[in-house]
Amino acid sequence: MTQETKSQTCPICGRVSEDLPVEHGKDYVIYRCSYCHGDFAQTAVHFDYRGEIYKTSGDFVRDSYKLDTLRSPEELFTNPVRRGFASNFLGAFPAKGKLLDVGCGVGTFAKLAEELGFEVYAFDPAEEAIKYAREKFRLKNTVVGTIDAIPPEWQNFDVITAFEVIEHLEKPCELVRRIYELLKPGGHFIVSVPNRDRLGAKLWGAAEWDAPPNHLTRWSKQVLIFFLANLGFTDVQIRMSLNRWSLSAFLPPRFNRRMTAGELQRLLCQGANQRGSLASSSWWKCVQKIGDGVAFVLRVVAGDIGKQYLANPLIAVAKKP
Repeated sequence: MTQETKSQTCPICGRVSEDLPVEHGKDYVIYRCSYCHGDFAQTAVHFDYRGEIYKTSGDFVRDSYKLDTLRSPEELFTNPVRRGFASNFLGAFPAKGKLLDVGCGVGTFAKLAEELGFEVYAFDPAEEAIKYAREKFRLKNTVVGTIDAIPPEWQNFDVITAFEVIEHLEKPCELVRRIYELLKPGGHFIVSVPNRDRLGAKLWGAAEWDAPPNHLTRWSKQVLIFFLANLGFTDVQIRMSLNRWSLSAFLPPRFNRRMTAGELQRLLCQGANQRGSLASSSWWKCVQKIGDGVAFVLRVVAGDIGKQYLANPLIAVAKKP
C-alpha cells in the first residue's frame, strides 16, 4: 500500500510540494518535503520555551535542559570539550568583532566568545537562563525573548551563532532571514542542528529528544547546505564536531535517559550521598575520558563519511556575501 502525500508549504524551503509522511507519533506526523527533502512536523502540542523547559517535571526532554542551570559557572566554563568547541569555531577568525549568540541558554558559549576577544550580545526566551548568564557569567548585553525583542541598535554583526535552535521552530526560515539581515556583508553565520542521518538514529530510531514537541524539523547534511544557500548564504561548509556526547547516540535511548536522570538527581541533591549513581561514579568518568579519545581519533580519520553519519550535531559555517 502506498502512502498518500499531502500538498503543503515546507517551513524549511518555503515551497509548496507533495510531501510524504515518514513518521507517525502519538501527537504528530512528520513529513519529508519532496523539494528540499527536509523533515518537518505537524503537531498541536508545543513547549513554552520562556520557562517551561527549566522546570523540574520528571520529563526527560525538559530535565536535560535544566542541567546547566544547576552546574556552577566554573564547571561550565572550564569544561575542556566546550572550550575546545569555542576555540575551534571562533579561533579561526583573524579579526574579532561583534558576535550575537541566538538562544544562548545560560551563556556558556557567549562567555567563552567574550574571553576570545569578541564583543558579545546574546538572547534566550527563558528568563531563568538569562538570569544565570547575567549573574554568574556577568554578561551585559543580554535580552530575554526572541530575536524580535532585541534592541534596534543590535545590528551589523561579524558573527552570529545559533546552536541547537532552529530545529525547535515551526518556521526556521523566518529566524534565519532575520539573522541574515543582522549580519554585516562578509559576516559569518554558525549554526548547528541534530544530524538526521546519524548512525544512532538508524540503529535505534528517533530518540525522544528528537521528536515533537521538542524538535519540529530534522536535518541532513544536504538539507542544511541547501537551506542556507537558498536564503542567500555562500561558502557553506559543514564542520566536524564529534565528541563523547555524539558517541552516546550509539547507545540505547533508555540508557541515555537513565544517565541524564542520574546526573540531574546528583545535581539536585548536591552534598547528599549519591553512592551507587552511575552518572557520578569514577568508573563512568573513566569511560567518558575514553570516549573523548575515541571521538578525537574518529574526528581525524572519518572525513566526509564522519560528517554525514557520525557527527551529531551537524555544524555549518556560512558567509553573507
